[in-house]
Amino acid sequence: MNDSWRRLKNAGYRTRLYRYTLERRQIENLAFLPRDPWPGDTDRANELFQGRYRFAGREASAPNQPPWRLRPDDPEWLAELHGFEWLRHFAASGGDTAHALARRLVRSWIDLCGDIDPVTWAPGVVGQRLTSWLGHGRFLLQDGDKVFAEAYLNSIAFQWQHLQRTAGDAAFGADQLSALLGLVYGAMALPGENDAVEKYLRQTEALIGLLILPDGGYASRAPSDLLLTLSRLIVLRDAINDRGTAMPQWLHDTITLMVPQLRGLRHGDGGLALFNGGFEEDRESVEFALKLAGVKGEALLCATQSGFQRLTAGSAILLAETGAPPSGPMGQTAHAGGGGFELSIGKHRLVVNCGSGRHRKNDWAEAARATAAHSTLHVGNANAWPIASDGGFGPDPARLHCRRHEDDLGNIWLDLHHDGYRQRFGLTHRRRLYLDVSGEDIRGEDCLEADGSQDAAGSAAMDAGGKDVVVRFHLHPDVKASALHGGSAVLLRLGDGQGWRFRASGAEITMEDSVYLGRSDRVRRSQQIVLTTNNDGGGTLIKWAFQQV
Repeated sequence: MNDSWRRLKNAGYRTRLYRYTLERRQIENLAFLPRDPWPGDTDRANELFQGRYRFAGREASAPNQPPWRLRPDDPEWLAELHGFEWLRHFAASGGDTAHALARRLVRSWIDLCGDIDPVTWAPGVVGQRLTSWLGHGRFLLQDGDKVFAEAYLNSIAFQWQHLQRTAGDAAFGADQLSALLGLVYGAMALPGENDAVEKYLRQTEALIGLLILPDGGYASRAPSDLLLTLSRLIVLRDAINDRGTAMPQWLHDTITLMVPQLRGLRHGDGGLALFNGGFEEDRESVEFALKLAGVKGEALLCATQSGFQRLTAGSAILLAETGAPPSGPMGQTAHAGGGGFELSIGKHRLVVNCGSGRHRKNDWAEAARATAAHSTLHVGNANAWPIASDGGFGPDPARLHCRRHEDDLGNIWLDLHHDGYRQRFGLTHRRRLYLDVSGEDIRGEDCLEADGSQDAAGSAAMDAGGKDVVVRFHLHPDVKASALHGGSAVLLRLGDGQGWRFRASGAEITMEDSVYLGRSDRVRRSQQIVLTTNNDGGGTLIKWAFQQV
């Protein structure tokens, strides 16, 4: 949709005639209310009691007044505020005070935010708001206040009808799913809308078929997106069960498919790997989603379609990104970190990627997507996959190839290679990752091979001569690192005091500052081990190892 048409539609939505077409429907009761099963946070409820609103990693205050006019130029913050997902914190707090404040905020929204704004009435936001209001409908309606109930019910009908007309404008992915789920729950709740329930479930099935890959991964390749989508599908499944209607087979099969993938992307601390804009997420949230899913089985080790490998031995878990960035809309948030890996020992992370630039300023978002923000190799400070001007990776990013090997003793290694540098530098990056059966010896090789078989590639290889080749290992902030023996090795100490030694050959070892963006609420300082050598236009081979002391 072009900007002129979007502005024209938004202007039309604000007219009295348009509002009249939606206000004609008045309802006196709801046919069904879904449940929000996710636990709230009483500490977050206390913040809300004090008028402190913390969303998208940013906080604003509105003591003793509605928050709807705060941060008008911050669309992400406004989307979370107006999505009302935070109602679960009031429900978790319980009591008359929490109930009264929750209803007061809902009623003030109805009174003050009725004008259809492009941000706070965007299809994904409306869908989330309907999901939240209906999911906490029992909580909001529990004292039988007829005046509040009338305003609440009529607002739900109004918003649902508007969403029916605008859901097609939602951005592909999470926003589109939010809009469709709002339509599904609204149709379940409003009397006489059984046909609409089936219609919007079919549309949800079609969208999920595009978002979920054959191995259960999510199209953006971000573990956080996988967790969010699985959580939403679990709630949808439970709502259908509670309603007493037949369970769609696709929904059952999709949840069953996604659970092993999510398990496969967990570290020893229970949180998720930091790939493609994902956050750690809370261990409790991940655990609760897996419990509610009710799907037994082991973690997926080889996620071929979504491009991840899980290597485990002893107390070590090595998670490697073995896929290229996605093309199309999903590529606009993905990272150029293919071939990167993360390593945890027991409940402690050792090697990480920098994390996510989501909900942060543009310079943070851009930096977090760069190859240098990942524990892998890059050439000449260039991204392994160039990020185009539209933020994506083009229609056909270079593939990353992976082969997994396991011997009879239980040792595991991966052979990876990609041609992301070939067009610019005539170089192929080959990486080997090895984990021995004890989990106490992790080794790797990074090799750059020059391809002189074609004139263009050979010329590019000459252009790459003299450029720095850098391999980075970003360390978790809780890891203490100190150089040994004049820089020939690095001693690493985990949070539990366990010691590891890092060694390398073929490159100079240095320590540099880094940042950790693994949590959405803060940025932490950290360190990184940096291996640097100079490419002479021919082959470059760097070997390295982490070994327990």
